[in-house]
Amino acid sequence: MTNMAGNAARRAWRLSGMGLVLCVSLLASTPAATRAGELQVEVKGLRNNDGLVRLALYDRPELFPISGKAFIISDVPIPYQGLSLLFSDLPPGEYALALFHDEDGDNVFDKGFLGLPLEGFGFSNDATVFFSAPSFSAAAVTVGEELTAITVHVRYWSQDSSKERREDGGP
Repeated sequence: MTNMAGNAARRAWRLSGMGLVLCVSLLASTPAATRAGELQVEVKGLRNNDGLVRLALYDRPELFPISGKAFIISDVPIPYQGLSLLFSDLPPGEYALALFHDEDGDNVFDKGFLGLPLEGFGFSNDATVFFSAPSFSAAAVTVGEELTAITVHVRYWSQDSSKERREDGGP
């Protein structure tokens, strides 16, 4: 009986060893995990360094550009009239970026008469704006395993800003 127990123990040990070899073989044959990508965003055309720039990165077309529904939202103070930001650890895929220059720092994209923007705005690919925001596909940028760099030019519907009016002697 002792011999049977010894044989069973040896058989179990061999099977567990085979399981370990099989497990290691499967891991070795599995492709390496997809590396995370990076998106470098350079913002140009800010008319002043007041307030901050809110950048919203979207990964789902049906949510673009709904406020508060972005994959990543970043508020960045403006050190000078230009800014650069790196989004890292992004899964490879399609993304669209929307941003606005929150000059008064109230965390609201200010609009005036007829809903026209009072603060600067921009989209990846410098996607064109007609009567509404561009589509996700118009603003889409492909992020792979390497660094992807884009430039977004800020547009202002109104050429006036409170700072410019003060410098010109206005109220």
